[in-house]
Amino acid sequence: LEEIPGKIITTSIQMLEETLKSIRKKEFERAVDAILAADNIVIYGVENSLCTVNDLLTKLTYLGLNCRTYTDYYLQNVSAGNLTEKDVAVGISYSGASKDTVDAMRTAKRSGAVTIVITNFRDSPICRYADILICTSQEQFIYGNAIYSRMTQLLIVDMIYMGIIASDYEHYVGLLDQGEKIVRERAYPYGAEKRKKKKP
Repeated sequence: LEEIPGKIITTSIQMLEETLKSIRKKEFERAVDAILAADNIVIYGVENSLCTVNDLLTKLTYLGLNCRTYTDYYLQNVSAGNLTEKDVAVGISYSGASKDTVDAMRTAKRSGAVTIVITNFRDSPICRYADILICTSQEQFIYGNAIYSRMTQLLIVDMIYMGIIASDYEHYVGLLDQGEKIVRERAYPYGAEKRKKKKP
């Protein structure tokens, strides 16, 4: 049991290094450019990838981009079928074989949307429908689907997020400042609860 923390950290570092080796700079840049140019961005994913889907959705929303996601299989495919060449579909799947996500991306590609795929395996089924492919690695790690997939996927999301901000720093920092003010209004002042307890 005492070896688990060290092994988790060591494996995490290894997977992050593999991810850095796997990322193709041009594909990353194309993904950022496509998202910036899109009228609509729809993000697809299931199970463990949902936390990454929601993280990307949150970050793009803070940056003022028009994006959405669906957890229902039928709505995923209906929305994908309504996309056009002016839109972007993002499919996130560690295995690249999740049927719901693969089906949605296939539908989106047939609709003419620009398709961005984030997956771990370059030869997985979802890659057939990728205009832009970002791979987190090519290695299979122990319990990778349950643990390490989220870490590397979230790392890709952070890269895309920072890439968008860097494209027009002043504009996006201004939007983030506005969002921060809204969030701050919904938070207790730091230390307020401690001060409250001290009152007689």
